Amino acid sequence: MNPTRYVDPSVLAGLQSCALAARYVCEGVIGGAHASLHSGYNAEFSHHREYLPGDDPRHIDWKRWGRTGKLYIRQYEENASLNAVILMDDSASMHFQGKEGLSKAVYSRYLAASLAYLLLRQRDGVGLATFADNVQDFIPPSSRATRFADICQVLDQPPRKGKTSLNSMLEELLPRIRKRCMFIVISDFLASEEEILNAAARLAHARHEILAFHVMSPEELQFPYQDFSRFEDMETQDWVELSGKAAKATYQKNLERFLREVRASILKYQADYLLMNTRIPLEMALTRFLHRRAGVA
Repeated sequence: MNPTRYVDPSVLAGLQSCALAARYVCEGVIGGAHASLHSGYNAEFSHHREYLPGDDPRHIDWKRWGRTGKLYIRQYEENASLNAVILMDDSASMHFQGKEGLSKAVYSRYLAASLAYLLLRQRDGVGLATFADNVQDFIPPSSRATRFADICQVLDQPPRKGKTSLNSMLEELLPRIRKRCMFIVISDFLASEEEILNAAARLAHARHEILAFHVMSPEELQFPYQDFSRFEDMETQDWVELSGKAAKATYQKNLERFLREVRASILKYQADYLLMNTRIPLEMALTRFLHRRAGVA
């Protein structure tokens, strides 16, 4: 995959429009043959029937066998489309701006708009919820022609920030979702392992599929600081002064543990996870992800 064909994130920074950025990004993504988020998701349970010799034993309902002593096969129906809800973290930590490229917040907004564009293009329903410690905006899933403009109008609004609370957000959001959905979570996941695990469990137990885009800046991933500096938590305003050079080894060790914990918490519930560096061109990251979903090398 040749990275020179992709648009540098710094170019997108000057567009000032989620709709324009999404179309710019998706021109490159749609050029591939597998620009779809579908990955075996659309099989909905329909009914049971008695087991017959030759049936695939993987579809036997063993719980029903335990209750009745008889073997039954679970039958499924394929749906032509899916409903997706994009959950975009708009908390204070997402608005960290490094020395170059896009902030995590802007990168995430362009990612959300691009995903909405792709989903609507394949005639799926898509909705959006922006959140911090609660739901800030909510657009229910729909495949109607105006949905992309609705989503971009919200994404182009000024940020409201706040602290991250996945559980509080889901407590408010899930009662509004009446059908099984694909939840696409875009966040830096600066929350406790327990909170991430509980949020993933809650979605999985409700039979929703989870796609997690873990967005981080190059500075967070590489910690390039050398001088004695002040480092501040953007959500709590707690701060500490220390030597960047002296702290680098400890920071990298803690970062590796953090990334491992986030990934493990999400993958435990058969979700899909992708770490995204805001320095990487958005269409490159999306194309690789979609090819992986499609099982393409």
